[in-house]
Amino acid sequence: MKMHVDCHIHIALNGQNYKEYQNKILQGDYQPIKDVLKEYKKRNVLYLRDGGDRFGISYIAREFASDEGITYKTPIYAFCKVGSYGSFLGKPINGIDDFKNEFRRLLRYKPDHLKLIVSGIVDFSSYGHVTEEMSFDFDEIYYMVQSAKDENLQVMVHANSSKSVRAAIMAGADTIEHGYFILNEELYLMAEKNVIWIPTLSPLGNLIKYNDKRFEKQMDNIKKIYFNHLECIRKAVQLGVKIAIGSDAGSHKVMHGQGCFNEIEHLKKAGLDDEKIKEIAIKNSRLVLNITND
Repeated sequence: MKMHVDCHIHIALNGQNYKEYQNKILQGDYQPIKDVLKEYKKRNVLYLRDGGDRFGISYIAREFASDEGITYKTPIYAFCKVGSYGSFLGKPINGIDDFKNEFRRLLRYKPDHLKLIVSGIVDFSSYGHVTEEMSFDFDEIYYMVQSAKDENLQVMVHANSSKSVRAAIMAGADTIEHGYFILNEELYLMAEKNVIWIPTLSPLGNLIKYNDKRFEKQMDNIKKIYFNHLECIRKAVQLGVKIAIGSDAGSHKVMHGQGCFNEIEHLKKAGLDDEKIKEIAIKNSRLVLNITND
């Protein structure tokens, strides 16, 4: 039986009542983390890559993961710009000097990779827009990426918008996370520079799948965004861009364990054949986590 991979999860969230879930953990009850890991093991999703959190929950999870036979990689926490999206995922910083100090602190926890948040999120109320196009300037992104490379750390970059994705690619990112509203230019660049794209279809696709009433007024836009993303994935595959499985499990309506299979289901809607899905789910996703065994 093949072991499955999810290259983008958030174990600090649980897809539904996350505040209650987090509160238990922060009060010293780690059973919710253990339960999530058991759910992954039950579904044979044994390779996980977290996007980090501000509370150290993914750091704790890494300690428990080996007990379940799970390879678990985490950046510990992400870096975002002060005043911009992402503070719940990590450490807000303000420029290169700030990064230098905080990066030294981060290294004490032995992160498996660096996570940068360089843009906002998709705005469901306005098609084609994100809450912030690019939160760091290029020189800042480049410095942070290269600092990680100096420490032999892979870099995962949350980026939505043509501008932020292009900057992340040119700065040397290893993976682009999300990548909504990218253009052909960014697809060509990813193919040229061998950057892996993790398009995270499940957060939007599951809202559509379950017809989530919380987003009833925005559902038309959500569908347009989702189908546009599918079209970008089709083009990416034609151009030779490597795509990997990352469900964003833990986000609203994306449940741990199931998210990996949701993502495969959504990718099939891009018209990819079984051989290509297998390549994405196994070969490319294992490449992201540097898995060479079995």
